[in-house]
Amino acid sequence: MNFDFNEEQYMFQETVRESLSAEYPIDLLRDGGDPVALEAELWPKLAELGLFGLLVPEEQGGLGLTTVDLALIAEEFGAALVPLTVTDTIAASLVIAKFGDDAQKAKWLEDLSTGGLRVAFAVYEKDGGYAAEGFASALTADNRLNGRKLLVAGADRADLLLVIARDATGELVLLVVDRERAGISVSREEALDISGDYYSIGFDNVAIAEEDILGSASAANVAYVLDLLATIASLGMVGIGGRLLDVTLGYVKERVQFGQPIGAFQAIKHRCADMAVDLNTARSGAYYAAWAMASADVDERERAVSMAKSKANRMAVHVMREAIQLHGGMGYTWEMALHFHYRRGRLLGTLYGSTEYHQERVLAGTVALLAAEQ
Repeated sequence: MNFDFNEEQYMFQETVRESLSAEYPIDLLRDGGDPVALEAELWPKLAELGLFGLLVPEEQGGLGLTTVDLALIAEEFGAALVPLTVTDTIAASLVIAKFGDDAQKAKWLEDLSTGGLRVAFAVYEKDGGYAAEGFASALTADNRLNGRKLLVAGADRADLLLVIARDATGELVLLVVDRERAGISVSREEALDISGDYYSIGFDNVAIAEEDILGSASAANVAYVLDLLATIASLGMVGIGGRLLDVTLGYVKERVQFGQPIGAFQAIKHRCADMAVDLNTARSGAYYAAWAMASADVDERERAVSMAKSKANRMAVHVMREAIQLHGGMGYTWEMALHFHYRRGRLLGTLYGSTEYHQERVLAGTVALLAAEQ
């Protein structure tokens, strides 16, 4: 069985890579470009490529593709440090297509497919993590939303917020809420990643209508969304690792000490080889998670996603640190700009589940599987 991507998928990846190289080079950030202004310039160019319609069904004007097709694109987004508002909006189109009713699909999907709407995922809560029991934001009996979400990318200019909360009975539910609705407050947060912008969002007695509720109240729906976001984060970290490995290999071939490139020294070769092995292992896991999101049953999906995220988290730290160290003192300078990828990688390692969280989930799933076989 051939698990490789097809020619069309690789061609689309190459088109995206070339476009990002021309339109969104790292130099823009290194030279002091404002991430918000840069995103505003990039957004219509991505829309022209059809990227916002990638996961939108054809009947709503999209390409009708799957998370398998998204995998290579999300990797390129990670390598280029594309703002998370882009991947959030693409992911939101799949969530609405999967869980929305006909009216909700008609209301939002066509505009999403053209890049006409921005969506921000409002997920993370203080001390909450990403386990189901960690979500405290909740609806009252008369459907008023209260709570606070943290690290919401691009929330100040999002048209819609996709919120994970609890209904009045305590069941988890997905909400799609107009960001300008009364009772919603947005404030800028200082985050490690300076290639994007992040906000905390307060919900103070925000009125929620029935049409704002995406599908039925279901922990399973929420689990799918969290797995989707963790998969995209894993692919983003693979993209970061790949970019830094390429940059590092180029440097060690050119940097000369004792009359020869430092890449000729066996110790440097070993470190670069370790980076490549770690990266390709994480890449394989992330690709499999993307397949599992589209094809596998729930148990297999959860195992695949958690293995991918835990491995990508660890790989990113290893490859990013090695890249900086192998550049010597230059690796710590603003000119090399390696810190932009380091910052994004560390943030993605925290978002949608830490290494420990996902390792524990893999362990729990494995124990349950073994118990079922006995």
